[in-house]
Amino acid sequence: MTVSVTLVTPTANYSNSKVNAAEVNLTSASNSNDEYESQGHLIRNSTFENRVGLPWTEVETYPAEGTFDISGGTYNVTINKIQTPPTKDNRWAVQFRHRGLTLERGHHYTVKFTVTADHNCKIYPKIGQQGKPYKEYWNNNWNPYDLQAGVPKTVTSEFTMNDETDPKCEFAFHLAGDCAASEMGYKFSFDNIYLDDPQFIGYKKTTPEPTNAIRVNQVGYLPNREKKATVLSESTSPIPWKLLDSSNNVVDSGMTTVFGDDHASGDKVHTIDFSSFKQEGKGYKLAVNKSDVQAKVSSYESLPFEIGKNLYTKMKSDAIKYFYHNRSGIEIKMPYCGTKDLARPAGHPKDILQNAKTTSDNKANWYPGNYSLDVTGGWYDAGDHGKYIVNGGISTWTMMNQYERAKEKGQDLTKAPFGDNTMNIPESGNNIPDILDESRWNVEMFLKMQIPKELNQEYAGMVHHKAHDERWTALGMRPDQDDEDRYLQPPSTAATLNFAAVTSQAARLWKDIDPKFAKTCQDAAETAWKAAEKHPDILAPIKGSVGGGAYGDNYVGDEFYWAACELYATTGDQQYLDYAKTSKHYLEMPTTLTGGEDNGTVGCFDWGNVQGLGTITLASVKTNLPSADVEKARDNIKAAADKFIDIENNQGYGIPINESELSSTQAGLPSDSTKKITGLPWGSNSFVANSAILMAYANDFSPNTSKYIDGASRVMDYLLGCNPNVQSYITGYGSNPLENPHHRFWSYQTDPAFPHAPAGCMSGGPNSGLQDPWVKGSGWQPGEMASEKCFMDNIESWSTNEITINWNAPFAWISSYMDDNGNGPDVLLGDVDGDGEVTMADSIALKKYLLNPSNKINEKNADVNKDGEIDISDLFELYDML
Repeated sequence: MTVSVTLVTPTANYSNSKVNAAEVNLTSASNSNDEYESQGHLIRNSTFENRVGLPWTEVETYPAEGTFDISGGTYNVTINKIQTPPTKDNRWAVQFRHRGLTLERGHHYTVKFTVTADHNCKIYPKIGQQGKPYKEYWNNNWNPYDLQAGVPKTVTSEFTMNDETDPKCEFAFHLAGDCAASEMGYKFSFDNIYLDDPQFIGYKKTTPEPTNAIRVNQVGYLPNREKKATVLSESTSPIPWKLLDSSNNVVDSGMTTVFGDDHASGDKVHTIDFSSFKQEGKGYKLAVNKSDVQAKVSSYESLPFEIGKNLYTKMKSDAIKYFYHNRSGIEIKMPYCGTKDLARPAGHPKDILQNAKTTSDNKANWYPGNYSLDVTGGWYDAGDHGKYIVNGGISTWTMMNQYERAKEKGQDLTKAPFGDNTMNIPESGNNIPDILDESRWNVEMFLKMQIPKELNQEYAGMVHHKAHDERWTALGMRPDQDDEDRYLQPPSTAATLNFAAVTSQAARLWKDIDPKFAKTCQDAAETAWKAAEKHPDILAPIKGSVGGGAYGDNYVGDEFYWAACELYATTGDQQYLDYAKTSKHYLEMPTTLTGGEDNGTVGCFDWGNVQGLGTITLASVKTNLPSADVEKARDNIKAAADKFIDIENNQGYGIPINESELSSTQAGLPSDSTKKITGLPWGSNSFVANSAILMAYANDFSPNTSKYIDGASRVMDYLLGCNPNVQSYITGYGSNPLENPHHRFWSYQTDPAFPHAPAGCMSGGPNSGLQDPWVKGSGWQPGEMASEKCFMDNIESWSTNEITINWNAPFAWISSYMDDNGNGPDVLLGDVDGDGEVTMADSIALKKYLLNPSNKINEKNADVNKDGEIDISDLFELYDML
């Protein structure tokens, strides 16, 4: 999880930030060319009406702190903290700026702005380069302006650009140079900011975001799976729909089912179910009548989609390739990275880090010891360059579990991503499953994070919680360009138990492949377990991290249970099973999380709530666990999956997560805040994807029903475009794919010299907390927007559009599962009534048919004994199944 405070506005590319025009206040002049807007005005938002501040942003340099609000037609910046004692850096410690400006050689510019401060102070405005060497093309002859408290200061000035054309400029106000640390709370209000050039032809208008009345999986639907779409309509009666092929021929039709008000999206919707149509093909569209849709939309048809069996074949490979791209300590190069623009030098090739400095910000002053560890390697966590054990733990477990599940089920392990030479990574060709090679890259970094006895005897075996930069870095940065100091953060019980679980899991998977490595992993796991027993209450703080995500956790009973389950599955040692049985989490599969940052969130597991991972292991890995306990674990998994499917069926867009009251951390509020926000949490898409893993396991345990695989299919529908934003949350997939995830290197939107993100990256998605300044600068406020619409495809929106390893891991898992298992049999023997499951209702339907063959049944499913006839013997066979 990244929490960035150093923001970079897209270079001359604000128009591609995927903000609807209605949400942006543009200062425009008349333009005879309809392709351009804002002729003569480089500043695209001068007056801050309707609480919109973009593309202006308020930014701080640590340790300074500032806040902003946009109200009363002004953009108001308040300085809450500056460095003490004051240094020259205070001059630009808090800035208000507009980036992405191009100054043309020989053009004459007029500068105008009005600012009011509530203290007597100074302000330093400048127009110049937004990066090093920060050359200034206009300023007040290098002098600040004096401001008198409460008195508006209006400045008008002119200059000619005599230097070469510069496409990377900013209009910035440096605010903190004259502020007294003893008088914090300085407030500056800005209005009527202009940078005019009569020769400027304007900004090219952008293509509006699609708002199609019908929302579909933009990639497509598997032939034998449930196929549903959502339609905007206020009608209280069903409305007609048509399915069109690529030649606009009507190939299917029907009536919608009225859903009505959908609170999470704020829409009134209907559902289209065209599951019975199974003809494979490309270019299908769904359509409804214009008169049946009351909302203003871009089309009364859906975006195009395919019906086919191989929808996820390439996607699953792209999704798991995410991890190679985010490797630390190794050059990312051709042919492994796919395209030359994604190649980069090794990031942090010698990541030898000292134990964290003793600072109040990093909460490290309790931990004794002054040493360094070589923690080179592993995966970068997200868009930043941090490496975190608890987040890396669930990510690595998910990747290895994907392999272990396929192995336990007897799947073809020569297929991607399980087989050697299927992932195109440097280790391909070594006769080891590629997915295990990729996992090992992170496991080996894990092993380096464990405290050796010779460095600290008291805490030997414990594991450092994380390693990251001292301060947040800017976007548009290769990891090898990261020159921030980096530190180890203190050990924690949660990290130590995550480590024990993952290394023990790795040990059993590598036992027959590399026994030496397996033993190293198992020894480390058991050492970590003993250390955690010795130090069971070293908790990482929920808040208080600078330069890296906090990943705090106030309860570790779930981690103890998970680690015990993994250790038992690997060793068969009764002590671990005995511990697991004494846990209140034994065989539990949650549907609501109860600890860490996501307390109260609807979900089955995440990095801070891991008991469900232990239960999956006990339910799916062959051990000496009593069969009754195995069945109980599987029943609990199916019951939880049933709960998520019920949630899907009660959501307008079929999403398996309910809105819940957000914790103060999730909502970005002070811990003592009394404000309550209900909605979707940070990274909501990951909770959706994790629930699909649960449905997949329920499907494995339930051969006589298709409801679980259909439930997982609906998850893919939501992620790939059947949502109120008409947005595929996956890069490279769908007609409206994700384009601008928050990432330091994949930052084309910030600087076209950097690459676009590769295909297969999943955005965290809607987040009702709306913590980042970019979404707030758009006029959005927490608690005021429909939950599922709290999303913006912009690189600056780290609270709604971040990408991380623990979010891509479940997406890779479920896309692979759907590719291997999603087509399934066309015939579900015993499902006589065709409802997707075999129950007593099917025996009743078959009896009625045998008495009166005019009663309609699914005849393919009714021939239970497969003798080519439907008769009494099929009924007896069906009874045996039940």
